[in-house]
Amino acid sequence: MKRNSFFLLLLLGILFSSCENSRNKKTIKEYFIDYSNKSVLDSLIKAIPHSNDTIFLGFIIGMTKSKYENHIQKLRNEGKTVSYSKSNRFSNMAGTFELGAGYTFKTSISTEISGKTLTGEGQYFLEPVYNNNGNLMKLNILPIEEWNGDYGYYKPNWLVTKIKENSDRFENESLKQALIDNEFIDKDDFIRQKGNLVIYETTVSVNYIDLKTLLLELLIKKTEKEIIKKENKDIKF
Repeated sequence: MKRNSFFLLLLLGILFSSCENSRNKKTIKEYFIDYSNKSVLDSLIKAIPHSNDTIFLGFIIGMTKSKYENHIQKLRNEGKTVSYSKSNRFSNMAGTFELGAGYTFKTSISTEISGKTLTGEGQYFLEPVYNNNGNLMKLNILPIEEWNGDYGYYKPNWLVTKIKENSDRFENESLKQALIDNEFIDKDDFIRQKGNLVIYETTVSVNYIDLKTLLLELLIKKTEKEIIKKENKDIKF
């Protein structure tokens, strides 16, 4: 009887602690989910529905290729500059990349620094990623921002600033660590969440991705590592 009472008190203590931290949007499950376990990942992928959230420029996760093209035309009709090119080249500190065909959104940008308004021009190459059913599951954005005037030591980032204003802090530390361990992001990379979306920045791009799809990519990455590890073991010296 005492043993049962002990476990009951322990459970109540955990639940109480969870309620106290509810403002941080964490649940008990998040603390104990093992994202390094393939079976756990597989169960989560089956349980989590696809996102249908609105993302950058009003695109919607899950939209078809034809709806994506129609939305491009809608943006143009609204007066936004979205150009198409069969060949796109992107350069930043990481190097120069040949991107192939695609759309680029161009816009004037501005920010406030120390009470001073800075202006500039932004170009954002859009790289949609579709699943096997032809639905948009990820949008990679490759930004080039040029600022006028002196902005000091820290260069402004209009895209990231706007994303921060329209998303929430990423609270799932276990998943974040799994993404770091599997080289999706680095320790200090920008990562946010919006509904059932994850938004993260790499050296090259800012990426909106459906959570279900992100977990699937994580599962694939882990499977690939296991295959490589097994192949290495089979090599005789």
